[in-house]
Amino acid sequence: MKRSLAAVLIFAAFAANVQAVTVDVYYAHLCPDSVRWVQNQLLTLNPALLNAITLDFIPFGKAQSINNGQSFICQHGPAECEGNRVQSCVLNLLPTQQAQVNYVGCQMSFTADPRGWECAFRSGVNLNAAEQCVEGTQGTTLQLEAERRTQLITPAFIPTIVFNGQFDQGLQDRSLTDFAGIICELAGLTGVGC
Repeated sequence: MKRSLAAVLIFAAFAANVQAVTVDVYYAHLCPDSVRWVQNQLLTLNPALLNAITLDFIPFGKAQSINNGQSFICQHGPAECEGNRVQSCVLNLLPTQQAQVNYVGCQMSFTADPRGWECAFRSGVNLNAAEQCVEGTQGTTLQLEAERRTQLITPAFIPTIVFNGQFDQGLQDRSLTDFAGIICELAGLTGVGC
């Protein structure tokens, strides 16, 4: 009993000193730089650091909509547009940040199914609901919202990582090689994973 109480008190002290950090990840389905960032930065993050942030994935990249979403043009072709749409729908249906990270980690791999359905299946998402989203107006709506948000920051490079709602070129450049270090600094953390 004493040991568990001590653990709770240590965790409470740790949590009391943590600054809230939001991280918006602007990426694209078939973008090699996005794949490398997910694999080398996001998935190598210590679980304690992952729990110290709130992630929001925006799969759109340098795409653009035509006629208010009647179609989309993507940097890496039509398969990327389809994958961005699938990812938007699956992410919208996943209930937790950890489930979203697991899905993105699976999908953003050089060996993943390029269409995105194998990782959707592995995520445990309701595939019928995901397919209805992708094939229907909700998929278009999600991609138009991703486009709107992406245009607010007009990224020169994909992936673009935005901390606490503010784009900072220095943090962007560093996030490609030291994502964990940035989180430690912004959250005011030391120790585990920092």
